Amino acid sequence: MTTQPNILVLGATGKVGSEALRQLQLAGDSNPIAAVRSPEKARAFQDQGIKTVILDLDKPETLEPALEGINRALLLTGYTVDMLRQSKRFVDAAKTTGVQHIVHIGASTAPTNEVAHWGWHQLVEAYIEKQGFSYTHLRPEAFMQNITGPGYRWMDGTVIRHYVGNARWSWIDCDDLALVVAHALREPEKYAGQVIPLGYDAKTFDEIADIFTQVTGQTFTAEARPPEEFLENSLAAGADPAYINCVYTQFKLNNEDAIPNADATFDNFEAITGRKPMTWREFAQQHHEQLVAEA
Repeated sequence: MTTQPNILVLGATGKVGSEALRQLQLAGDSNPIAAVRSPEKARAFQDQGIKTVILDLDKPETLEPALEGINRALLLTGYTVDMLRQSKRFVDAAKTTGVQHIVHIGASTAPTNEVAHWGWHQLVEAYIEKQGFSYTHLRPEAFMQNITGPGYRWMDGTVIRHYVGNARWSWIDCDDLALVVAHALREPEKYAGQVIPLGYDAKTFDEIADIFTQVTGQTFTAEARPPEEFLENSLAAGADPAYINCVYTQFKLNNEDAIPNADATFDNFEAITGRKPMTWREFAQQHHEQLVAEA
């Protein structure tokens, strides 16, 4: 009888992590385990029959106990410069406890050294490789949910306020990313040693607003704002200065059309998942009710 692998998912309470857990459950060929920071957060998963462990990347003493007996893991960190320290702690503990395969979610694969946090993710990738793990590095482009969901939350009624001028971005739906995560965790022998870029529908914000208008019958518009406004507002809201300055730099470069391949799309999703990736029109149709409510 073959023992099913134990797969640990960090970021389990977030959009990508929670959907990756769901996909692993649906597949039924592994033991998915949610990493949470407190017993209170564990209860929702336990009610669904999902095992949990307490793991806080800022509390080193929680790492090795949480990783004991884990075969594969998703490494997903928050949006601060602490991701460097947190990731090293995690990788070192994973090495000690015998984790075999790590799937890491990084950032854009655009060839530039100007956007520092993209480089931070690449340093984490290099450290994972240096420690001798089987690995899969995922490099998603912009998330569709950044417009309509929590986080950046650029939508204000029917106006999408953004900071990138006329730049065209490559986009991915968070659920599509989670599905790729699940495949990479379930089939490490197939995806080991791969760096997988993920972005499938290239659109400007004006084009996205036009799609929302066509799908809902409501008039949506996009309003380009100066990147300095984003920086000022984010810092006032208490965001990590090191990380937010990275994003500010990205937006400035977008305005200057100075990021190579910012609109690059990739032909790999169907081969990995067996279906086509989400387009902006499909996204608008799927979230029609929410968009109309916003209007």
